[in-house]
Amino acid sequence: MTERLYYTDVTCKDFTAHVEAQQQTPQGPAVRLDRTAFYPTSGGQSHDTGTLNGVPVRDVWTDAEGQIWHLLERPLDGVTVHGSIDWDVRFDHMQQHTGQHLLSAACVRLLGANTLSVHMGAALNTVDLDLPQLSWQDAFRVEDEVNRILHENRRVSVQLAGTEALADFKLRREPAVSGVIRIVQIEGYDATPCGGTHTPFTGQIGLLKLTAIERYKGGVRVTFLCGTRALRDYRRALQLLQQLGGQLTVGTDDLPEAVARLQEEARDLHRAQQQALQTLAEMEAQQLWLTAPLRQGRRRIVAHWEGRPFGELQALARRLRDLPGTVAFLATTEGENVRLICARGEDIPQLDAGACVRAATAALGGRGGGTPAMAQGGAPRSDLETILAALNKALDETEFQAE
Repeated sequence: MTERLYYTDVTCKDFTAHVEAQQQTPQGPAVRLDRTAFYPTSGGQSHDTGTLNGVPVRDVWTDAEGQIWHLLERPLDGVTVHGSIDWDVRFDHMQQHTGQHLLSAACVRLLGANTLSVHMGAALNTVDLDLPQLSWQDAFRVEDEVNRILHENRRVSVQLAGTEALADFKLRREPAVSGVIRIVQIEGYDATPCGGTHTPFTGQIGLLKLTAIERYKGGVRVTFLCGTRALRDYRRALQLLQQLGGQLTVGTDDLPEAVARLQEEARDLHRAQQQALQTLAEMEAQQLWLTAPLRQGRRRIVAHWEGRPFGELQALARRLRDLPGTVAFLATTEGENVRLICARGEDIPQLDAGACVRAATAALGGRGGGTPAMAQGGAPRSDLETILAALNKALDETEFQAE
């Protein structure tokens, strides 16, 4: 291992190096080594994890001069260090990155779609394509193509080339840097400049699975998983299906039909519930109207409930305004807020419900408004006496002005 940096050597798991420099960052101590097998975050790929002299490496990055720094959990002792790469994490990154190369190449070949950007995270990966839209039918064609190349176990090789030699490689995209370029080639299928870590053969990717398609910034974002991640995602989905099947006492193949049946039953129940609520609202409105005192040909209904859903008050107010000579001012306290609604019948056009609500909410420290026939508002929580006094006073003043 004579190279200064050899993080691109995918066979390197352990190495010995010497500390060249140290610094204290806001995140913790960091060291620069004379050589390293740790891959720094770059090109959409996350950094390697592992240890230096048993101290966990929390982050790896490249500074403006191209030097690689290792963020440590605690300071190192000594100048000579033994580094160890977390191989499970490294191999996962290799699977995801090589799979992304194949996915991007297949999108060009089958769809004429170029990759605009790539993100490879700890849980999922995405590629953004310059397509206005992408159907699942076309996406599955791409997925089948990628997995065909995986099954053929083609060689993945790396070559270094100067700018003048790049034309010989038929690159899928132009390099973002100049000078000596590192070219990653998938035998007979793709060549692209890249500094990341990759599997030596496509078969080591195992599997590529597309999991989501969405519109994104005028193009299409495709989410995918490779290798062990794809296997775990399939296992999770299977366990979920089995759990749902057990709860519904049907096989997984019968789940769509069972869910459709449940949805129809839920719609029927919802319709029945709404009808029952309407009937109850009509009965309650009648009861409130009959027990309200008759004053100059009008029935004034003022009421407050603790914790009653405001939607029920809205339904009740609509029923009351249909009854003759009725003005209703209803309130409910939900949590730390009071919500109000005022409604009056069309046979009392001179009374302004919006003015009532504005007056009451102002007195309670809130605000509201609406039409002369129906209005609503809200205010901070108050005690029952204060609320009822504000409602009645607002009605008194509005009725007086109307007269």
